Amino acid sequence: MSASFLSECKERVFNRIDSLIPDKNKITSSMRYSAMAESKCIRGGLVFASGNLNEEISISALTDMAVSIELMHTYSLIHDDLPAMDNDDFRRGQASSHMKFNEATAILTGDALQALAYETISRSSDLMQEQKIESIIALSNSCGHEGMILGQQYDLDAENNEYDDIQKIHELKTGKLIQVAITLPHLGNNIQKNELKILKDIGKDLGLAFQIIDDVLEASSDSRTLGKSNKSDITNQKLTYVSVFGEEASIEKAYALSNNCITMLNDYFDLDKIRDFISLAKFMVDRKN
Repeated sequence: MSASFLSECKERVFNRIDSLIPDKNKITSSMRYSAMAESKCIRGGLVFASGNLNEEISISALTDMAVSIELMHTYSLIHDDLPAMDNDDFRRGQASSHMKFNEATAILTGDALQALAYETISRSSDLMQEQKIESIIALSNSCGHEGMILGQQYDLDAENNEYDDIQKIHELKTGKLIQVAITLPHLGNNIQKNELKILKDIGKDLGLAFQIIDDVLEASSDSRTLGKSNKSDITNQKLTYVSVFGEEASIEKAYALSNNCITMLNDYFDLDKIRDFISLAKFMVDRKN
């Protein structure tokens, strides 16, 4: 991957977030604290990488979509870190939202970021009405009671030995948002149904591969390297790919999934349009934090 690709994506996303959330009160300060914290911006990068396949969509429209995805992801992290959930006090190289401010403000901040994610799509001047509607529906489905939220509930249930399908947890809690990041640039457009299905399959596999590597890194790295706390998996006796299958088998699974995605990209899409996409798919499993 071009070293500048993710940096360019992140710059576009952060510049837009900076304009969307002026620092004028406690809640906006808290929103900015988490939404503009140091991050890899992988999900936003996937929006741009996938968007390269659609010649009819503008960079500005992709930026709105990427911002919406990143705001939704940040909201989920804030709530995931809460004492009622994972009780983690360190995220993106800094104190978690509830540690920096307080628990109530962290909850409100997550709620506000989620609302802003939808508002960013709905107010976009670069998206057609049909694109907005389909994007909001897709984002809602991916993050709601049949997607990320359900995955979080299963994750909590697994701590009490009430659920044991680790792949399903990862596909819902992490994979759904990654999948929708890849498909958003093509909703409401003239993409062929088989191509959209391929992109959904790629998103599902990449999402699972990404979370498997997260499990591996949290089991083998320290908090300083990760930029986030890794204590909750052990403390909460969380179900992870590593705890179920072991580290070596988990790594093999992640690379197999990533390689399968790259094969699908090469088989169905123009090489000139997928270079960043392929490089990002590799980075998602090669990363060290």
